Amino acid sequence: MDRDKLFGATDPTRLRQQAFLVISRTQDDPEVQLQAMGIALYATCEALGVDVKELLTSCERMKNMLDGPFVYVFRSIEEYARNEIGRR
Repeated sequence: MDRDKLFGATDPTRLRQQAFLVISRTQDDPEVQLQAMGIALYATCEALGVDVKELLTSCERMKNMLDGPFVYVFRSIEEYARNEIGRR
């Protein structure tokens, strides 16, 4: 795992597409869906030797970089999650 790539710049379009894919593929009751995504993230981080808390902190910092004056990557992912998971 390349730490520079993991904690560095990411193509916002690819990131948004993959986030939508993760959310849309895990259709279940909201609490099960959220737990399953969390378990999958935790297990993946463990398998790859990545500190899950460091990754989450990095993602939190990315939020402002992903939302610019004309591009709302994070907000669009958040809205999609709200609609997909909250629709049950």
